[in-house]
Amino acid sequence: MTSQNATTDRPTVRAGVIGAGRRCAALFAAVPEDVDVEVVAVADPSEKNRAAFIERFATTTEPKQYTDGLELLAREELDAVVVAGPNFQHTAYASEAMRRSLDLLLEKPVATTVDDLALLWQAQQEGGTAHTAVGFVLRYTPFYTAIREVIQSGRLGEILAIEANENLGTGLTMMQYLGWRQDVAKSGGWMVEKCCHDLDILSHLLDSRPTTVFSMASAKHLRPRPANEQLARFQADAGTAQLDFGDAETHAAFADDAEANAAFADNAQHSPYDTSGLPDRQVATLEFENGVLATFTAVMAQPATTRRIRIFGTGGYLEGDISTASITVTITDPEGGAKPAAVEKIDIATGGSGHHGGDEVLGDTFWHLAAGGEQTSRAGLSDGIDAVLTAIALQESADTGQPVDLNVLRARVFGTDS
Repeated sequence: MTSQNATTDRPTVRAGVIGAGRRCAALFAAVPEDVDVEVVAVADPSEKNRAAFIERFATTTEPKQYTDGLELLAREELDAVVVAGPNFQHTAYASEAMRRSLDLLLEKPVATTVDDLALLWQAQQEGGTAHTAVGFVLRYTPFYTAIREVIQSGRLGEILAIEANENLGTGLTMMQYLGWRQDVAKSGGWMVEKCCHDLDILSHLLDSRPTTVFSMASAKHLRPRPANEQLARFQADAGTAQLDFGDAETHAAFADDAEANAAFADNAQHSPYDTSGLPDRQVATLEFENGVLATFTAVMAQPATTRRIRIFGTGGYLEGDISTASITVTITDPEGGAKPAAVEKIDIATGGSGHHGGDEVLGDTFWHLAAGGEQTSRAGLSDGIDAVLTAIALQESADTGQPVDLNVLRARVFGTDS
């Protein structure tokens, strides 16, 4: 139960932090002005990260510091907790937070294996009525919000198919080979680590879940090869890795250090030309419960980072590019003429936060929820689980060359009534 701030006469959310890195800093930077959040405790194996986080976000008291999130959860009296550490640590911390009925903001992916997803689901069933919000920022972006509104308006008619793609520029490509991310056992694999929210947004737009998926993937360029065939921008010492959110000051404050390297066993920049379990391109085909077919293509080593989407309906066609904040809707002539009945261009105002304006909307939603507000989270735990199951299925399909029935995986997590 939140307490009341005597100065502002507003509820104060007592918050814990598990994983005080750049992603968590972005989430706390999005605390709305009409909610008071008191950082009670911070857990991170890096003293530098803990100190940087406390300097930026501590308010009235000096937060307790921990190296382990489970100890923080056991000792502190909290209203909410943000779990934003490495993927392979999510299950233990999030499960304990849910069992303690804390409001939880859990960064994606929620877990990395089917067994861990089942543990999360069980923990939520045991935990009571607290809110669990998953950090699927694409659901909160003005760009995808506008696309969903167009679909729900019926202007596109019956949706037949979707094409979506994510292209990783040099900076984000190199991020996939930074530290634990290139270790599939820790990251969950490329589809899980990087693309699960691209898969989730398709379900969100369609209000439907995928049933059967098929995929092909391989490392064509970013694989062991002679030095004279390697590109300079992808050398481990090129310094080209770059996140697609946050500012330079935040990145510097939470930069990797020797202490963090030791804590996570590996936090160094690897060469994409070393042996890894990552493909540099993957193409996925998905069939949804409502009959819509979709393709999703993810490609590394591109000139710039972009996300594009095309939606094909019986009444029209939509094309959007989040990097240019633009959407074009073309309406079919109902009389069957060669020219469209209308072409509408929609320009999107993205705001000033990261992830094309999604961070500030996600922050506004979660922190108001934690303060007792009536906002609705756009992505809950079941959504987070389903997106990871879809990503795991796509990776399995790429490995086996066979389609994968997602309902078989869902039954292992949710039971036979999934």
